[in-house]
Amino acid sequence: MYSLRKKLLLATALIFSVASLVILLAARLIVADAMAQETLRAGERSASLLSAALAPLLAESDLAGVDELGQSLVLRGDFTHLRVVDSQGRQVASAGQLNQQEAKTFERPLQLGTRSYGQAEFGIHRIGERQAARQVFWQLLAVCLGTLLLAAGLQVLLSRVLTARLADLHQGANRMAAGESRVQIEVKGQDELARVAQAFNQMSSTLSERFEALRTAERGLQEANEALERRVALRTEHLEDALRKLHRAQAELVEAQKLASLGALVAGISHELNTPIGNAVTSASTLQSLLHETTDLVQAQQVSRRRLTEALAQGEQMANLVLRATQKAAELISSFKRVAVDDSSEQRRVFDLNAVLRDLVLSFGPSLKHKPWQIELDVPEGIEMDSYPGPVDQVIGNLIQNAERHAFKGQDAGLLSIRAHVSADGEQVELRVEDNGQGMNSETLPRIFEPFFTTQLGQGGSGLGLSIAHTLICGLLGGQIAVRSEQGQGTCFTITLPLKAPPRNTDSRPGTLQ
Repeated sequence: MYSLRKKLLLATALIFSVASLVILLAARLIVADAMAQETLRAGERSASLLSAALAPLLAESDLAGVDELGQSLVLRGDFTHLRVVDSQGRQVASAGQLNQQEAKTFERPLQLGTRSYGQAEFGIHRIGERQAARQVFWQLLAVCLGTLLLAAGLQVLLSRVLTARLADLHQGANRMAAGESRVQIEVKGQDELARVAQAFNQMSSTLSERFEALRTAERGLQEANEALERRVALRTEHLEDALRKLHRAQAELVEAQKLASLGALVAGISHELNTPIGNAVTSASTLQSLLHETTDLVQAQQVSRRRLTEALAQGEQMANLVLRATQKAAELISSFKRVAVDDSSEQRRVFDLNAVLRDLVLSFGPSLKHKPWQIELDVPEGIEMDSYPGPVDQVIGNLIQNAERHAFKGQDAGLLSIRAHVSADGEQVELRVEDNGQGMNSETLPRIFEPFFTTQLGQGGSGLGLSIAHTLICGLLGGQIAVRSEQGQGTCFTITLPLKAPPRNTDSRPGTLQ
């Protein structure tokens, strides 16, 4: 790293070197131009002399004289080469060799009076031109070097005077950097460096006072930080305990909702089973009575063939009624078993989406029988998913229950449609649950996925249905949910799920509002 003194010396040397180089180049160009002009003037004079000497010889057709004169001029060194042609363009004399680097070439007519007898081409040496330019260059170089040495000497003396006082400032700054307080340096003279030294002393005093104030404030701040850390640690402990309790309460509420859903499902299925089982019991009782009457008639040998045929036909009819009723009951029980098992577990398996949703809609049949709205299922068969049918069932069930409680409240009719299709890349399925109910206002829409948020507080709503659906979709199922709704225009939930669910430890991803 160069000191200020060395930088001043280097700057001076560089400036003078550049200036000298510019001067030398300019001088050389000027001298070269002057010598070139002189060469041109010499060429013009030589052309006049040649014209006066050669034109008469050409006029007399003395070609030997022309050649002899040309050879003598070249041998004497007046020209580097000479070539003469007559008025017909024929070369009549030639002496020397053409060298454009060493000579300046001229072409001039040979005239006598106003009549031209030919043309001469000759070259004049540039050696004198170059020698003069070189001589001037070296003279200027010597002058520049002398000036540079003189300036360097003066610069050394000046830099010593300046850097001596700057060294005092540097030493004082080092003492301040080492931690010394109230550093003062000697002020010499009244120039700019003296004013800098005064400003340094004033700065040192001011900084010492501020450093002391900062140390005092730092001690107070450290004590406050320690107290704050203790309070934060205590609050964090309380918050963690409250969060654990909240998680436990939420898990209990989720389980309670599952049990409540299963209870409502059991009640609905029980009510639905009453009809086929009652029909089966009635038909079986009628069949039993018919069999007893027929048996008595057979034992008394009072039965006719026609009467026996009628009894068998009635018995077959009663048996068919019993069979259809029990099959209906078996179908309801089978659907209940599948829905109940899926709702109460998070078992991963390969399943057909249409079958799962069809069983789910069938399980809602008893509770919706006397409702003014209906469910329309439009899910193609063959959409196989490697996922969790229980959470899928629970999500759609929560959306159906949410529509039942909010969308169609106070309406005479309504339609809830459930549609699904596979994406173009074959990796995802899009479920759309859409109703033509009341819709939601702009205040309710952004908060529907918040835990415990409900518009029916104290009326049986827990505020967890959509929150649980959001958590299951964006967490366990690895998908996304978006909702679009306008008041009076209905609501549409769009659920995007991968056909193959991610591992259980996949991080939850937030749903979106549209």
